[in-house]
Amino acid sequence: MTYSCETNGCNEEGICRCGKIVDEHVVSVDLSLVTDEIYDQLYPRDNKSSKRENKLSEIFYGGEKVDKYCIYRILVQNKAYDTENWRVNISSGYYGDEIEDVTMDFEMYKKIDDQCQKLKEFTTLKDKIDYVLLLEYGHLLEDLKDVDYELIAIYKNHIDFKKLNQNHIKNVKMKDLNHYSYTNYILPRGIVRGDTDNYKIVDGYHRIIASDSKIPFLVFRVKK
Repeated sequence: MTYSCETNGCNEEGICRCGKIVDEHVVSVDLSLVTDEIYDQLYPRDNKSSKRENKLSEIFYGGEKVDKYCIYRILVQNKAYDTENWRVNISSGYYGDEIEDVTMDFEMYKKIDDQCQKLKEFTTLKDKIDYVLLLEYGHLLEDLKDVDYELIAIYKNHIDFKKLNQNHIKNVKMKDLNHYSYTNYILPRGIVRGDTDNYKIVDGYHRIIASDSKIPFLVFRVKK
């Protein structure tokens, strides 16, 4: 904030009304909160009809947890975490400048909205997972085209990390994955295939590597 109280007569009035906000910018983006906001708009829970639909979605494909996972993936794919894609809007108040709101870049917002609306049209777990994989990678792996998924809880030691690129593991800095810690991220963490104590990561390496080894987490398991 900058002030010019003497010039604007604030000292004589006894009330400062000249504050100007300068260098306004977003310093961080909480994608979990953004995900929750988008979900609440897509799937309102304020009437009997919407409550019934949400209950059915829970039965058919996993409901809220699955949809929020997909929304989060859409946000990441569109780089909604990048603070340069957000705008701080300023308005004039009785006591100087005020922050009116913080909004996404319009083109990014439109793209994310279109993709989330498309996501809502899918009614099976497979279709939703395939959709976000296609958005992120542009194609499906051949051995994922004819499979289905199930949502399960596993522990980190159930993953066979020997099957992963060890150089990639060494290069990961855990401090860069704080947004995926258990306190910040409670959604499913990725896709695995295999059996207990021998799961192979198909997608979601960073989210899984950032998990707490003592706390179970959700993943989508490829069904045989």
